[in-house]
Amino acid sequence: MRRETILAIIIIFVVIVATISYIYYTSQTSNVKGRKVVVYTYNSLLAWGKEKDKLRDRLFKQFEQETGIKVEVVYFSDAGEILSKLREEVKSGNVYADVVIGLDNIQILQAKKEGLLQPYTPPNIGDIYDWLIKSYDPEHYAIPYDYGVIALVYDKKYINDTIMQNITLQDFINNPALAKTLVVEDPRTSSTGLSFLLYEIAIYEKYMGKDWKTWWSQVKPRVEKSWDDAYDLFLKEKYHIVVSYGTDPAYSYYFYNSTRYAAALLHVNGKPVAWLQIEGIGIVKGAKHVEEAKKFIQWFLSIEVQREIPLNNWMYPANKNVKLPEPYRYAVNPLKVEIANEKISPAEIMNNLDKWLDEWEQAITG
Repeated sequence: MRRETILAIIIIFVVIVATISYIYYTSQTSNVKGRKVVVYTYNSLLAWGKEKDKLRDRLFKQFEQETGIKVEVVYFSDAGEILSKLREEVKSGNVYADVVIGLDNIQILQAKKEGLLQPYTPPNIGDIYDWLIKSYDPEHYAIPYDYGVIALVYDKKYINDTIMQNITLQDFINNPALAKTLVVEDPRTSSTGLSFLLYEIAIYEKYMGKDWKTWWSQVKPRVEKSWDDAYDLFLKEKYHIVVSYGTDPAYSYYFYNSTRYAAALLHVNGKPVAWLQIEGIGIVKGAKHVEEAKKFIQWFLSIEVQREIPLNNWMYPANKNVKLPEPYRYAVNPLKVEIANEKISPAEIMNNLDKWLDEWEQAITG
């Protein structure tokens, strides 16, 4: 074969390959430009690991490459703020969000009652703990992606271990110095704060048979708008006990190889009792990109994303196929403590929540 012929064949082959590559690239680019999903979530989602924001950016980019669906994320300070925004959009009929990530097991009740979500059962729902789905939302208006317990996180540099490992609500009344070092989140604006309010109501009313408002009016802890604000005060060593999560000690051990910060549960009759917080992901009612939203939810519940939850969101992953990392031996395991949620039914919460929030405001300010 002549050299000119061989060269011509090579040139034709290169042109064909280049053409195919260009067509594939433009088709993928076109898909990304033409399809998208808008996600509302809190600003700390998957941002507490060693990569910080880079991890979630990388994960979202992978989703875009795998599906051709562009991900637009709108971040909020807290899930309470997200819920308010969804109310505004759905009520006005001008819905921008497709997917919401971060509504907890109380906020999902509010969202369902107000018609803010539409149900969806992803094909990989079998990978999620069945008991978690039943506890969160058996109707699948949203699906759990992580869970953990509310706890009192304290600084052992200032607070005695012996006091905290047997702490009761009454201890804060009996010891004003202890009460002055406690910072909590506002239940009207913070999902963490709302969970703690219900935790306190469950213990005071259901276990102890007392008026729950008494504790707030007597203790009057420092109240901050969000978890970020409360924890910031705690880390500045202005306050030494903060309402947070049972996984916080695992975080401290992982990053600082330190056990200075510990987590304690409230005790009743000498036994620790916990409040379980579950976070979910769902499709917004009136979403413009429903099929894209479904693909995103299926992906978010996959082991590819769920394995990043423990060391980046610092909660227990909902996917039962994920193995917990070694630092979690310092965390409070929700499966090994009594859960106070069972003392207050979803119906009771929905029927009384607005009244409880008004009464809380009166107790804390009056």
